[in-house]
This record gives sequence, C-alpha cells and structure tokens, in this order.
Amino acid sequence: MNRTNIFFGESHSDWLPVRGGESGDFVFRRGDGHAFAKIAPASRRGELAGERDRLIWLKGRGVACPEVINWQEEQEGACLVITAIPGVPAADLSGADLLKAWPSMGQQLGAVHSLSVDQCPFERRLSRMFGR
Repeated sequence: MNRTNIFFGESHSDWLPVRGGESGDFVFRRGDGHAFAKIAPASRRGELAGERDRLIWLKGRGVACPEVINWQEEQEGACLVITAIPGVPAADLSGADLLKAWPSMGQQLGAVHSLSVDQCPFERRLSRMFGR
C-alpha cells in the first residue's frame, strides 16, 4: 500500500511532494502553502516523534518555530503535520534582502541559544549526533 494513502486517504491531491531534505522521509506541502507533512517509515518513527517533541518544547518557550498540527502513527510509520513558517527561504533572497533578514534570523538563533541546556530534556550534543 502507498504510504501516502495510509495518512492522507485515497485523495491526497491537496498535498504536493517536496524534493530535497536529508532525512529520507517523504515530505509534502499542503496546496495552500500553510502546512507541511512528513511521513516516516516505521524504522524512523522514533526520529520523527523526537522532532515533534522538540518543536512542542521550543514553541512552549516562545521560540518561533512550526506548530504541530497533527501526529498520526500506524504500523507502517508515522506522519507529522506542522505549520509553515511565513516568509521565503533565505536561499531565494537577493543579497540586499538577505542583509535585511539577518537581524530577524539572528534574533531567533539567539532565542534558541539563550535556552538553558540544563532545562532541555533532549540529548543533542554533537558527539551523539555524529556518533550515529
């Protein structure tokens, strides 16, 4: 059975495939551009659940990030649906517009780095991430 049919039903024409990414998950953008869905096979369900948990945790601390809209688990895998962040990819900006965007991007990066590591429930040290 097609994995997208499990999560979207037989009619999933409102969701368009997104190319690229590093996880190997299937990624779709809703036709209106306001949401994304990631579908992971059963072997990656835990990784996708971790992404969901980290987004919920960040959102609860006032960091601008996608909001979790829906989470669904099936025997075949899992599907995470999140809101899109308004704006355009930095790679699509001209040099002048990118310079204008830097303060906002820096502010968000600063917000993440100002969070107390001691209060973070996730183990994401580089040694662990690259030691896989």
